Amino acid sequence: MARHVYVTKLDQVNRDLLENARSMTMAVDREFANVQASLTALGTSPSFRARDFVAIHLQSREILKNYPGADIIVAESDGQQLVNTYRPLGSVLPKRNNPDTVRRIFEGGKPVVSNLYYGAITRRPVIAIDVPVMIDGRVAYDLSMSFPAHELSSVLRSQNVFKEWYGTVVDRNGVITVRTSKGNLFVGKELTGELRTAMSRASEGILRIKTPQGGVAFSAYAKSPLSGWTVAVAVPREFALREIYSWMRWVVGAGVFTSFLGILLASWIARRIARDIQSLVEPALAIGRGEPATTIGTDSGKETSDVAEALVQASQLLQRRAAERDQAERQLSDTIEDLKRETAERIRAMEEVRRQEHLLTQQSRQAALGEMVGNIAHQWRQPLNALGLLVQQPLLFHELGELDHEFLEENKSKSMALVQHMSQTIDDFRNFFRPDKEKRRFKVCDEVAKVLSLVDGSLQSLGVTLDVQQDGDPAIEGYPNEFAQVLLNILVNARDAIAEREVVFPKVLVRIAEQEGKAVVTVTDNAGGIPEEIMDKIFDPYFTTKGPQSGTGVGLFMSKTIIEKNMGGMLTACNVAGGAQFRIEV
Repeated sequence: MARHVYVTKLDQVNRDLLENARSMTMAVDREFANVQASLTALGTSPSFRARDFVAIHLQSREILKNYPGADIIVAESDGQQLVNTYRPLGSVLPKRNNPDTVRRIFEGGKPVVSNLYYGAITRRPVIAIDVPVMIDGRVAYDLSMSFPAHELSSVLRSQNVFKEWYGTVVDRNGVITVRTSKGNLFVGKELTGELRTAMSRASEGILRIKTPQGGVAFSAYAKSPLSGWTVAVAVPREFALREIYSWMRWVVGAGVFTSFLGILLASWIARRIARDIQSLVEPALAIGRGEPATTIGTDSGKETSDVAEALVQASQLLQRRAAERDQAERQLSDTIEDLKRETAERIRAMEEVRRQEHLLTQQSRQAALGEMVGNIAHQWRQPLNALGLLVQQPLLFHELGELDHEFLEENKSKSMALVQHMSQTIDDFRNFFRPDKEKRRFKVCDEVAKVLSLVDGSLQSLGVTLDVQQDGDPAIEGYPNEFAQVLLNILVNARDAIAEREVVFPKVLVRIAEQEGKAVVTVTDNAGGIPEEIMDKIFDPYFTTKGPQSGTGVGLFMSKTIIEKNMGGMLTACNVAGGAQFRIEV
C-alpha cells in the first residue's frame, strides 16, 4: 500500500508539473496574442496609407503605455526602420537585426513571433511580434513590437506552481529566452542535455534531468502551437518529494506498530483455536473411515461445540447419502442399458433412412435416364431422316448424270455435320449423368444451355415455343450436373403438362438473372398451373399426378433436396397467369 501511494503521489507530482507547463505556455500565448491584437489594430490606422510616420509614432506611444519597456518598430521590406519608439522622432535608424522575420512577414503576410535576438539599437536581448500592414491587398510595412525577454518572467511567476521551482522559455532555435532563476547566466544560451533531446522528439513530456549542481530535478515541458516556443518547468527532487517522504515515514511507522499488535493478538487466538480444533480430530477421522461419529463433550467455546455437533450431523447425512448413492447407481445402470437399446434402434432407423434416400436417388436417376433416352430419340429423329435423304441423293444424281465432285463434297459436308451433331448429343448425355465429386464454380447459363440442347427436340415435337431471357451472367458454387438434373426435371414436367392438357399455343419461358448477389433461374409455362389442393404436396416423395405408369414421384423431391440441402439454395413453385412457375435461387 505504501509503495502504491508513493507511486501515485509521484505520478501526481509529474502531472502537476505538466499541467503547470501547459498553463504557462497558455499564459505566454495569451501575452503574445494580446500584443498581436494591439499591433493589428494599429496596422489599420489611415496614417500608414498617408505615410504619416509622425502620427504613427504618436499612436505607437499611446499603445506602449500598456506595455512598459516595449518598443514599436515600423520597417520596409529590406528591413530599414522607419519608426522606432526607442529613439526620438526624426533619428537616423538602422536596418533591423532580424531580417528573417521581416522576410517572412512580406512573403507570407501572416503574423510572426520571432526567436530571441539582440536589438539593432538597444543591443539587448529582445523578443519581437511582427504583423503585416496591408494596403490595397499587399504587405506595405512590417509592424513590430519588441520587448526585453525578461518581461516574460512576470508572466511565468503569475502561475501557481511548486515552491523552489524555476521556469524556462525556449524559442524555436532552442535558445533560452527567459529563466525565472539566475536568468542573467542562462538567457541567450542554447539549451543542452536531456531536456533539449526530449523537446526535439515530442511537443510535451515529463522527465528527470540533472541540475548544474549535480542534483536531480523533475521537469515537464509543453510546446506552444502559436509561437512554436517551449515552456519548461522544473523542481528539485528533494523539494518535490519532501511531503511524500514525510507521509511515508508516518505510514511505515504506523504499519510496524499495527503489525506488532496483530502478531501478539494472532498468537493468542491461534493457541486457543489449536486447542479447540484438536478436540475435533477424532470425529473427523471417524467420518473419513466411513464410521458414524459420536457426540463429544468439550469445554471450549460455542463455535467449537457447534462444529462438533455439525460433524455428527454430517456423519449421519453421509450415511444416508451413501445409501441413496447405491440406489442411484443401480438406477443409472438400468438407464444406461435402456439408452444403449434406444441408440441401437436409432442407428438402425438412420441406416434405413439412408437406404431410402439412396433408393430415391437411384429412382430419380432412372427416371431422368428414361427421359433422356426419349430426348435423344427426339434429337436423333430429324438428323437421321436428313442423313437418309443425303445417302440416297448420290445414286439419284448418278442416274440423272449430274453427279460431280462438287456435289459429293457438299453431300459429304452435310452428312458429317449431321453425324457430329448426333455425336455431340451422345457426349451431352454421357456428361449429364457423370456424378460430381466436389463442388466447383460454374456459370448458370452454361448449364441451362446444356439442358435445353437435350430437351429441345422433344419440345419442338409438341410445337412448344422456347424463350430464354438472360439478365447478367451469374455464377454459383455447387454441383453443375445435379443443377442440370433439376432443370431437366422441371422442363420435363412442363412438357408433360403441356402434352396432357393439349395447350393450343404452348410456351416455356426460361429467365436467368442475378438478384441481391444470388443466381435466380425461373421456368414458366402456360399449361394452366398447379391445382391449389396439391400445391403443398408436389415436393413430397412418391407424390405424382401422372399415374404409376408415367411417373415415380421422386423428381421434384430430389430436385428440392439437391438445391436446398446440397447447394444451400431454395426451390419454390407458384401459379402465375395462365400457368406455373418454378424458381431456383442459389
